Amino acid sequence: MKRHYLHITLFLSILTCFNSCSLLDEQPQSALTTEQAYESIDMIRNNALLSVYQHIGSNKKSEGLQGTTYGIYDLNSITTDEQYIPIRGGDWYDGGYWLSLATHSWAASDQSIYDTWNYLFKIITLTTNNIQIIENAKSSFPSDTVTLNNYIAELRALRAMYYFYAMDLFGNIPIVTYNGLLNNTVEQYQRSDVYQYIISELTEAVPLLANELSQKESSAYYGRLTQNVAYFLLAKLALNAEIYADNNWSDNTYPSADTIYIICGTNQLPAMQAVVYYADLLSDQYALEADYTRNFAIDNHNSVENIFTIPVNYQLFNHQYFYAHRSRHYSHGAAIGAGGENGTCATLETLATFGYPTNPDPRFEYNFYAEYIIENGDTVYLDDGITPLYYAPLQANTLDISGSEYEKTAGARLKKYQFDPSAISDATIGNNDIVLFRYADALLMKAEAHIRMGGDGTIIVNQIRDRVGAKPLQKATLEDVYQERWRELMWEGWHRNDMIRFHKFTQQTTENTYYTGSVFNFTTVFPIPQKLLEMNPTWEQNYKY
Repeated sequence: MKRHYLHITLFLSILTCFNSCSLLDEQPQSALTTEQAYESIDMIRNNALLSVYQHIGSNKKSEGLQGTTYGIYDLNSITTDEQYIPIRGGDWYDGGYWLSLATHSWAASDQSIYDTWNYLFKIITLTTNNIQIIENAKSSFPSDTVTLNNYIAELRALRAMYYFYAMDLFGNIPIVTYNGLLNNTVEQYQRSDVYQYIISELTEAVPLLANELSQKESSAYYGRLTQNVAYFLLAKLALNAEIYADNNWSDNTYPSADTIYIICGTNQLPAMQAVVYYADLLSDQYALEADYTRNFAIDNHNSVENIFTIPVNYQLFNHQYFYAHRSRHYSHGAAIGAGGENGTCATLETLATFGYPTNPDPRFEYNFYAEYIIENGDTVYLDDGITPLYYAPLQANTLDISGSEYEKTAGARLKKYQFDPSAISDATIGNNDIVLFRYADALLMKAEAHIRMGGDGTIIVNQIRDRVGAKPLQKATLEDVYQERWRELMWEGWHRNDMIRFHKFTQQTTENTYYTGSVFNFTTVFPIPQKLLEMNPTWEQNYKY
């Protein structure tokens, strides 16, 4: 294994924190000395553990796991054939940024890529620092060692989740597992080593994590990383074993999942069996909601299907969900008092997958605003007050629709989350929690694993389809699972992950369609930011950048 070094300065952020239940308890560390911040078990929990969760969402660009722009979600979504932001006359050129995502022509010098890296490693270094703080506290609280070990396990699992996102996006990354600098160096590891490290961290943490529901607002573990969240992550890691264990993602060859073993309790199972194992563990506490839209409703913290969410409550947090605002036409936003930026829309590939316009899947109406728009029983009109707003889905057919009759109205728009009329900041901060992990995803992972092992996942896929009234499949294929994931998880930030695993993540043409087959595979990871390479000349850039 070839290793290189990166100078990373670890730091202690000044944060607010959760209280012992689930809501925000304003105790700014800036008002405390270091000794005061950790003078009791409760203070350690608040200031070294719960405070970190404030960063899981955000209202700042390139920060948060989802909800904001120029960050993880856009790198995972606008780069795919699921959604895009066409140039609309004088709108949305933005220096060619969105075009670069759609055409896979981003560069190592892109600020948003650098900022996304910094966000991920800010939390990784923060959790590492806080783990050491809690380790040091054991000598002061010897009777609370079990409790402190539980806190450490939760931070290790949280850090592992951030490594998952970093490894998925960037491939070869450093692993920071200590507080402070050792000879001013931190090693960079190959992707397969990072992959095994993440699995090891999660499996070692799992026995000490709470067996509690994370998505319930009434729970003391609301918004926190529990056993079930770890099980979901382990299933996702196992499902993508052939991708993550591959250190040369440019040669169109992949290791076999049959030869990659994942820790499952006291055993080790081949990767696809591990997917089934962890998905089955989730079935004890989760189920499909009878109503698909329930998972995205204003009170979706009561969903029995959501596994892990970003808590959103404008009275308590600053976590933002910006994507609906970014997608809505100005007149549509004005009609509901929510604003809009008239940007993001569905691609033609998405429309075809949903069967629009001839035989649309039932989930089309749940996920998209299309054609004439009615709000609160009234037709939405353009600024002239005469012309009804008409979203034209099929007219979103090129990357630049400037000068078209449909320049401002082309494309089906995001509808997935129930509109909260009490939301603030142009309705970007309301009360719908942002869904990160969902049981329907776990079921589809299980179905896919069965099929990849030569078995049958039809019954499972039909569970998902039956819930929305879609026609059952006679025999589910891998392609059926891929398309079902597209329909079920639209707008949820998983499509890039799926496209890469199915070897469909290829460079986009100017007609907003994709080549077929596995080509341009170097774009399955993003470049190491150029600023880091300049500071650390011994680093090797990812292939082709």
